[in-house]
Amino acid sequence: MVFQVLISSLGLPLSRFQKFDFPVLVIAQQSNEEDFISDQLCYFTFAEKGLSKSRNRALERTSAEIALISDDDVQFVENLEQKVIQAFEAYPKADVLTFNIKTPEGIPYKSSYRNSAFLHTSSSIYKVSSVEIAFRPARIKQAKIKFDEHFGLGAEFKSGEEVIFLNDCLKAGLSVMYVPITVGIHPLESSGKVLDQAYFRSKGAIVRRLYGFSPGLILGILFLIKQWLKPTKSISIFNAFQESLKGFLTSIKR
Repeated sequence: MVFQVLISSLGLPLSRFQKFDFPVLVIAQQSNEEDFISDQLCYFTFAEKGLSKSRNRALERTSAEIALISDDDVQFVENLEQKVIQAFEAYPKADVLTFNIKTPEGIPYKSSYRNSAFLHTSSSIYKVSSVEIAFRPARIKQAKIKFDEHFGLGAEFKSGEEVIFLNDCLKAGLSVMYVPITVGIHPLESSGKVLDQAYFRSKGAIVRRLYGFSPGLILGILFLIKQWLKPTKSISIFNAFQESLKGFLTSIKR
């Protein structure tokens, strides 16, 4: 199988990506360098911004059979290519696999990781980060699935691109599985997420994009309630509800 890591980068130079021992495709936004293409490294520059736009540019350009999504601040485990390919060989019917990452100290990045493989559902995908996702690009393209460019860093709504992507995969009938294999290393966010107006507005928009006014909206409402009750939020529960409602009522063209 032909493997490639699809890395989104903001301004980092070409030299930063010449150290890997596996094929890499980099989408470098706001970079002053020229495009570069070799057997092991493809480096494409764009003046635009937006994480989902970057993911889509990579998806459009990859010709790999297996692709792992990543960012320019993620370190990779040894034998990454072999581990990801073997996972897809072990689950030949899987179109998308999600993995796990650890901190530099070797601690699981999330406490929600399971010790055994399982098929994802519309509720389990909420716990997945984009840098844990790998897929068969041909199946994603065949299903005409892309990252929603209204969501993600640099977009109108600053989060949610990965859960929307995975939900679109499930709705298209693709097989999405979790496999307990570590693929990356990333330090914990020491400052934590800022749970402000923009955060809750994004969450409301995510629920609208995922469920609309379908029966599944119940799951979305439960998700929002969990967000409103977080003790680390910087606004009141009432204001969090207001901002979530604003996001939910935003009209988003799919």
